[in-house]
Amino acid sequence: MKRAIVLGGGMVGSAMARDLAADPELEVTVADVRPEALKHLRERYGLRTVQADLSDPAEVKRVIADHDLVLGGLASTIALQALRVVIESKKNYVDIAFMAEDATQLDGLAKEHGVTAVVDCGVAPGISNMIAGWGAKNFDPCRRIEILVGGLPVIRRWPYDYKAPFAPHDVIEEYTRPARIVERGQIVVKEALSEPELLDFPGVGTLEAFNTDGLRSLAYTLKVPDMRERTMRYPGHIALMRAMRDTGLFSKEPITVAGGTVRPLDVTAALLFPKWTFDEREADLTVMRVSVEGRHEGVDTRIVWDLLDHYDPVADMRSMSRTTAFPATIMARMIARGRFVRPGVHPPEVPGAEPGLLDEMLHELQARGVRYDKRVER
Repeated sequence: MKRAIVLGGGMVGSAMARDLAADPELEVTVADVRPEALKHLRERYGLRTVQADLSDPAEVKRVIADHDLVLGGLASTIALQALRVVIESKKNYVDIAFMAEDATQLDGLAKEHGVTAVVDCGVAPGISNMIAGWGAKNFDPCRRIEILVGGLPVIRRWPYDYKAPFAPHDVIEEYTRPARIVERGQIVVKEALSEPELLDFPGVGTLEAFNTDGLRSLAYTLKVPDMRERTMRYPGHIALMRAMRDTGLFSKEPITVAGGTVRPLDVTAALLFPKWTFDEREADLTVMRVSVEGRHEGVDTRIVWDLLDHYDPVADMRSMSRTTAFPATIMARMIARGRFVRPGVHPPEVPGAEPGLLDEMLHELQARGVRYDKRVER
């Protein structure tokens, strides 16, 4: 029996662990610093747990030592150092963190240690990258890729019309980190929250889309002349986030207040967290559309993959947790059984370009109730 450990017991990490634990060939442990989170996982789902401060590289090394496979559900701020520790410990790794750093800087180290690591392996980045990788490989030429994605509460509540399915710091990154897009073969940097556009989605209604830095590795790994990723929220959210950002409430630069020093971002995140936290059994949804355009099988073609996923009340699992966690657990199983073994640090477009692998991934997701509908336009 193989032993797997999930680093982080939050909404996505716990979903990873629950999916892995359903496999009789895996013994699964969750590591987290919060005793209350670990108690919840033990008592409600019967999961093995270990308490550890995963911001400490020595603690990461300790908890993964006796495990064959490691999955990361950590906050973006500590994800890179954890990746380094896992690689140096010669463990294969699948990670979903939206880290600001370029994880492929550790590619050489992973090759040196014979480690296969797939990073950004969630929904977007993640499945979006896999589809893009497939498109770039199978279209000749591939001319354009567009990714639209949003995670939202089903019921809108003033003033934010939004709740966060993951850490507030990571959500705020989407509103502050400059967005890299590709236009006419060149990487262009645009302001986050820029170029708003209203779009209608069946089953959801009207959403507003804006530029975010979701292309990430795609901007460098694929030779496609036009690519962009856009995040979607309910209308009105952009204006509110712009006002907060331009006021300085998302700044990481310390300021002095009443004789003390504080980062505005930390205060804002602390204040937003209770307002952006989902209530018990509150429903959410995930909506995504990935479109690929170019010549396919000698014909001008546009292929579109649509996802509309909802909270699972039976499993009591958030949609964003499901759609983010399951790609990582499926990929981890692929690595464990030798379906994808390639030493190095890889963004998901790399396995996505492997013959048949995207279809296998989408099939496994559908078996878990996460369905991508594909249509071909010619």
